[in-house]
Amino acid sequence: MPIPTHVKFRQKTKRFFDDFLRKLSNPSSTTKIPKEEVKRILVIRINYRIGNMLFTTPMVQQLQREFPDAKIDIIVGAPFTKVLFSGFKNVENIYDFSRELLKQPLKMFSYIRELRQNDYDVVININGGSTSDRIATMLAKAKYKVAFCSEHNYTPANICVKREDMHINHEALIPIELMKVFDVTPDYDLKMNIALSEQELQEGKKELQKLLADKKSNRVVAIFRNARHDKLIEDSWWQEFVLKLQEYDKEIVFVDILSPDIPHKLQDDMVEYSNKNLRKLAAFMANLDAFICADTGPMHLASASGVPTIALFKITLPLLYGTLKETDLSLVMKEKSVDDVAKEVFGHIQKIS
Repeated sequence: MPIPTHVKFRQKTKRFFDDFLRKLSNPSSTTKIPKEEVKRILVIRINYRIGNMLFTTPMVQQLQREFPDAKIDIIVGAPFTKVLFSGFKNVENIYDFSRELLKQPLKMFSYIRELRQNDYDVVININGGSTSDRIATMLAKAKYKVAFCSEHNYTPANICVKREDMHINHEALIPIELMKVFDVTPDYDLKMNIALSEQELQEGKKELQKLLADKKSNRVVAIFRNARHDKLIEDSWWQEFVLKLQEYDKEIVFVDILSPDIPHKLQDDMVEYSNKNLRKLAAFMANLDAFICADTGPMHLASASGVPTIALFKITLPLLYGTLKETDLSLVMKEKSVDDVAKEVFGHIQKIS
């Protein structure tokens, strides 16, 4: 399908302004920020997908560890993703930049004015290729503005970090290299995490126990069947897969996690669950024995909750988007039968039990 003319025009216009502005900017790639100067930090990641927001959590964890007395503000995209960061004790303000703001000039002006009232020591632009992130970086007030160096995109940052650790490919770990600006060693062992409290975990446990009141099982496994575009796995595949797993373990109880796009459970004998609040959904997941789904936002949410997560990859690469915990499994489905996948999944569940 050919690219529409208006899209081509927008892309060419963006490239023109990027080239023009890049010639005017001159960020330093050698400056180090003294840690003692850092008291207030703004992290910018304006994105509307759950997974991409969760990819920001390792960076927030290391910032919190290196600057235990600092206050961290975060700008996200969708309002419903704000709760992903509410468990971090150093995170003070979480601003959302919803798409509706672009249609409401007065609210946009109020948003910008509120942002400009804050004086930050450091602003960190995690995604230098995002126009929204660069505009927010430009508008925010800070002595130091940090981003990755780029040969193609203009950056309003005054300090840029050259990517050197090219062996790091995962989207959740790449941002951690920005920690070098503080003369700190990036901790690439960090995992996605939303810092669920003990109270949240107990509430999630009660939710699960309520659903399983009339069930007897030593193993509770959830599935999530939705995914974007070609990553979606057909229901017929899921039905065969569930039957195969039940052949290996007849006492497995399956929970079907539903969503607005998948409002009905796969099989009548399954337990169903849904929750629009991402923290409550994660707390529920954390009490499962395993969680299985395709490469999608809830897969990253499950892994960040702590539940052993099994991700089924059809077209995307685990190297870039896979799960990170030792109890997780990123499984490439290519040329594997349903039985092959079921055997591998069951073997992994047994190993971590």
